[in-house]
Amino acid sequence: MTVINKQQNGPESGFALVLALIACMILIALGALIITLSVGDIKTSSQILGQQRAMIAAEKGVNRLLQQYNFDNIPNATQTTQVDFPDDYAADPNSLWTISIPIATGTIHPAGFSMDWQLSTYDVVVTGSHLKYPGTSVAIGVGIGHLGDASLIYK
Repeated sequence: MTVINKQQNGPESGFALVLALIACMILIALGALIITLSVGDIKTSSQILGQQRAMIAAEKGVNRLLQQYNFDNIPNATQTTQVDFPDDYAADPNSLWTISIPIATGTIHPAGFSMDWQLSTYDVVVTGSHLKYPGTSVAIGVGIGHLGDASLIYK
């Protein structure tokens, strides 16, 4: 029995190996692209979710501002944080808000009132954040006013 050993020495020798390597490199590059895009989408979605939760926390702070502030004595208000109100933790314990100290922006005597009355305006910044999404915070500027007796002196 004679065994014939054919050996190809033409331009096609090793072509299948090169083609297989090129195909593998294309598939690896495609896989890396898919992973990179997925990670980017996950980071973007996480950032958007963190900003939304920070906005919700800031809105809770605005609601608390409207509930708690003594409008007869705004100048003596202090900075307030959620720690002062543990009942807010029931909904989301990772949401935090801070109410800044009111800054006086002006006083006017409204038309139709005697000079004994004045409208005092203040700017307050309410900042919300979320512990699970560090680096995301939302600040809401709130203007509040108080119509009161001008003869009262706030110190």
